[in-house]
Amino acid sequence: MLADARSGGVPLLQASGVSKSYAGHRVLSGVDFQLKRGEAVAVIGENGAGKSTFAKIIAGVIRPDDGGIRLDGRAVTFKSPRDALREGIAFIPQELAYVPELTVAENILLGRWPSRMGFVSHRNLLLKAQEEARRYGIQLDLRRRMSDLKLADQQIVEIVKALTRRALVIVLDEPTAALNDQEGQNLFHVLQKLTRAGVGIVYISHRIDEVHRLSDRVDIFRNGLLVASVSPKSATPDELIAHMLGQAAEHFEVIERKGIVSEPALSLIDWRTTDSAVLAGANIQVGRGEVVGLFGLRGCGAEAIAEGLAGRRRAIQGEFWLEGKRTDVFGTPIAARRANIGYVPSERKKEGLVLPMSIRGNIGLLMLRQLSRLGVLRSRLATVMAEGLTRQFAVRFSHLGQSVAELSGGNQQKVLLASRLAPKPRVLVLQEPTRGVDVGARIEIHRLLRSICDGGTAILLVTSDVEEAVAVTDRLVIMRDGRVVAELSGRQKTQGQALRLATTA
Repeated sequence: MLADARSGGVPLLQASGVSKSYAGHRVLSGVDFQLKRGEAVAVIGENGAGKSTFAKIIAGVIRPDDGGIRLDGRAVTFKSPRDALREGIAFIPQELAYVPELTVAENILLGRWPSRMGFVSHRNLLLKAQEEARRYGIQLDLRRRMSDLKLADQQIVEIVKALTRRALVIVLDEPTAALNDQEGQNLFHVLQKLTRAGVGIVYISHRIDEVHRLSDRVDIFRNGLLVASVSPKSATPDELIAHMLGQAAEHFEVIERKGIVSEPALSLIDWRTTDSAVLAGANIQVGRGEVVGLFGLRGCGAEAIAEGLAGRRRAIQGEFWLEGKRTDVFGTPIAARRANIGYVPSERKKEGLVLPMSIRGNIGLLMLRQLSRLGVLRSRLATVMAEGLTRQFAVRFSHLGQSVAELSGGNQQKVLLASRLAPKPRVLVLQEPTRGVDVGARIEIHRLLRSICDGGTAILLVTSDVEEAVAVTDRLVIMRDGRVVAELSGRQKTQGQALRLATTA
């Protein structure tokens, strides 16, 4: 077992001047970071603050443009996570990488099964896995299949797997995002054992209320900079939020509601998921000409509501009223479109656009029946519609036949929005509508959403961007652990209040 020491001297891990840019956009700027043996550091910040990029750099997932990393005083460079793991840095991502049909023991020693003359000894494999788990006082049912474990236990298996390769540093990206409170406590109990054994822990978190459970220090990222390092014992949640936002919550501009909307276009009553505990009784209402935001941490249930309204998640129970009529939860995306619901997915390149196809083709993709006669596309009609929508959305392009893949991220997003508005939906559901776009395009898209809303369309906006959640919406619904925990409007609707409610129990 490693020595139980948090000595001064040479840091276990040290990053100096680490920077990273994508397409000219700086996402990390000269970050300096230190980690001692047996120390746990929580890294927090808003979405896009640079914390996940930094974690992936020190774990070898991403290569920095500038700066260096030292491990136990030695300069190291990583071309891959495997390189980092060889040196003693393990990365546990949000999406775990394991073989679901193999046992816990087989996953722990994956690629290193004990064998003799080409034959694997399952008895020796089990004994070796037991030895590794006991080394750190971790209790696991080594004979169970990974697919039968809860997510929290799967994460612990991945941690043990890393420890069998003698990891000195473990980097976890939002390890509790999809765990309940008890599962999170169990995970932290394991991590505390590791810090006592001298392992350094870096964990990315969105949950303000959990950083005091494990961390010796909290590092706050904002706009690609490490702006503060504070003690979790002395910093209040409000102080942490103020560091994340750059100013006190009370100083942010508040958008006043236009007034109570008398005619609801959409009502969800006691929505629950039957396949998991993602939704545990959510009630939401959106009126005609109103923008309602859903805001919360990853796994809070907001994504499940958007997917349920789009016909992409069937295992939902509860009442569903659409423009005054009770209807069944949609079984398919086609059923949702027929009910006059437009859906903008969060991943435009994977789920929203056909990148090799033209701008005109993408905009008309959901309108082929209306744009065709006897199975033949009426090109002139498709062109007129595309011209009108690209003008409305201020898309910058060379010609309508241009491939969408050739456009900037902001213009791709505008084409995606135009394609979903082409059928003139009465209800528009958007997931992360400005993800991956520049500031100028973001402002334009926000203005377009207000314009669409003013035309009478009901908009449900699901976003993890707190600035967007506050700036664009008339009302903001805060979700946590599958439930609606608060509704903000008027002067209560601030970024600080939204983050506080979403991140603290």
